[in-house]
Amino acid sequence: MEKISFQDFCKNETLHYLPKLPKNVLDASFIVNFKHNETIIHENEPLKNIYYIIDGKAKITDIQYNGKSILLQFLKNKDWIGELTILGVEEETKNVTAIGNLTCLMIPLNIVERYLLIDINFFKELSVFLSKKLLDRTNHFSKNQSYELKHRLATFLLESSNNDIYQESHIVVAEYLGVSYRHLLQIFSDFKSLGYIEKIGKNNYKINHQKLMEISIK
Repeated sequence: MEKISFQDFCKNETLHYLPKLPKNVLDASFIVNFKHNETIIHENEPLKNIYYIIDGKAKITDIQYNGKSILLQFLKNKDWIGELTILGVEEETKNVTAIGNLTCLMIPLNIVERYLLIDINFFKELSVFLSKKLLDRTNHFSKNQSYELKHRLATFLLESSNNDIYQESHIVVAEYLGVSYRHLLQIFSDFKSLGYIEKIGKNNYKINHQKLMEISIK
């Protein structure tokens, strides 16, 4: 992880979109850059910072009692990370991992507790964000019921790839999409035959972005 203070960063760069936060909070915050597969938050470890995604993608996973990793959600620009913990809704943190290069605003927890948890505008920001997050999850389950697997898989490949390289476990993906492992492998085989993807290693594929866009869920 590379870290620079928000004040120093703004001497040379301009950020075009940020949440509406008090100046004293921004002045005490940092701009951080994560590399592909770098962990942002470790599961069950005390939260030290919250994050706001400026550029890039991430994923949230959870380790089950049997050691199996479950994919819960993808994160993108303008998403918060750690917001449920500071609100007291989530007692145990989940794994959050960068997909490709990721840039975030990082706010130390002591700054959150001192200033933001008494800021009505911050709570309005979180209320809107959490409402949209709930709608996204509802839409995800709705799509699982409404669209054929090929359309859902095409959308998933586009969301989870990094520079058109896809590296997720088939078992994890089958559970996330709510299909059997066998059915998923059949669609992967079809995609390879149609030139949508090209296998370049174990659980490692190069995707044809343009072709997948044509059949993805809009």
